[in-house]
Amino acid sequence: MSAVSEIMPTRKPVTLEVMSMPSVMDAAKLMIGRKVGSVVVVDVDGLPIGIITERDVLKVTRSNKRATEVAAQDIMSHPVITIKAYDSIETAGALMAKKKIKRLVVLEEDGTLAGVLSITDIARKLAKILATDYKRYGHFKALLEL
Repeated sequence: MSAVSEIMPTRKPVTLEVMSMPSVMDAAKLMIGRKVGSVVVVDVDGLPIGIITERDVLKVTRSNKRATEVAAQDIMSHPVITIKAYDSIETAGALMAKKKIKRLVVLEEDGTLAGVLSITDIARKLAKILATDYKRYGHFKALLEL
């Protein structure tokens, strides 16, 4: 099966530096502006320490606080669950299922941030595999019917 790096989006992941003391509103504005469903929270060295998803932002609505009053690091999921770019898609899917998450932070071999892999990315790859297999089956069926 393919490596995670082959199917994850090629665009650079959206990050938020924790040292700048961002609020949940800052994270939400960043997600809306960049049209993404998550931001990776990084330390001063750019290493991932957490992730904030749309669902995390929505949790703030249950509190009596405004999104500008809540620190982003207070709602981020941490420690961040990661996978290496060279790991297989099968490994990524198994880890997502085990941890019951929809996104994995992908790291390069040296530990730097490579991207974010979503369950949707995996579903797209599987759909292509199924479509290819279906076409192949159709060709074999046509040959057998001759």
